[in-house]
Amino acid sequence: MIRGRTQAVPVVGERVDATTRFDVASLTKPMATAAIAMVLVAERRLELDDPVRRWLPHAATTGTVAQLLGHAAGCAAHVEFFRALRAAPPADPRGELVERAAAHPTTAPGVATIYSDLGYIQLGAVLERAAGMPLEQAFRALVAEPLGLAGATYGPLGRDGVGVVATELDERGVVAGRVHDENAYYGGEVCGHAGVFATIDDVSRFARAIVATLAGAPAGRFTTDVVTRFVTTAAAPATSWRLGWDTPSATPGVSHAGDRWPRAHAIGHLGFTGTSIWLDPPNRRWVTLLTNRVHPTRGGTSAEGIKGLRRFVNDTATAMLG
Repeated sequence: MIRGRTQAVPVVGERVDATTRFDVASLTKPMATAAIAMVLVAERRLELDDPVRRWLPHAATTGTVAQLLGHAAGCAAHVEFFRALRAAPPADPRGELVERAAAHPTTAPGVATIYSDLGYIQLGAVLERAAGMPLEQAFRALVAEPLGLAGATYGPLGRDGVGVVATELDERGVVAGRVHDENAYYGGEVCGHAGVFATIDDVSRFARAIVATLAGAPAGRFTTDVVTRFVTTAAAPATSWRLGWDTPSATPGVSHAGDRWPRAHAIGHLGFTGTSIWLDPPNRRWVTLLTNRVHPTRGGTSAEGIKGLRRFVNDTATAMLG
């Protein structure tokens, strides 16, 4: 089902259709960052056991690439680097954001998981070095083109925002065609934690590719053994996180996947702007949801509202699919 408008304020936007692109926010983590890592690991250009400092010598963390992927490298969850970047724009905003994230103090790796944008900002830089190309090129060459994700790309998409759903209305104006996440916005727009725009078909094609690969029919440049390793490996004890993916909580009423979505072997991820992806590989099915829940503001009851919507959509899909 596709419905709605690209924006509500200050003017009503065009109708959303199958070609409309959304800022997928943290779906960038599995769709781009972890997916690029899967390809590089399969091609032996990157090892999960590589110390982060092999690629980022001045990083504060003593953890590994796998621990960055699994949010277990001891990195902080979020720091508002954008305030300094906005106040005094650096000549190299992407490099400056990575340097700030890498230098931020960490705790011991491998002990516990903290969902960390800082870890994925560093991971994006690691992948650029391992792939020998900028992150946006690596995503296009290693993931988007091989999988036929025709509309999936890093921004910016143009200032007029035509064909893209708007996110927040704030001091930047109406954010459309530019990444919503402030650290990414002021840090060069191409990051490991956020920055990808995609259509609903792109996200669904990606989900289908992961499910097919896990079933032994590799898609694009993925391999079954590596993708299986990513979705089954935890980088710390007693965590729901896998390498680039989350798994649904077993506690009723908690998971955005809903209570009816299968728990065995299920994986998924959420995006701050109102996006989500949940996969049920044993049953060869998936549910993807794209919304602009932060438009015109992230405030109010939107956080609880999107949780309720995600749970309803996934529970309803489970009931319909049987």
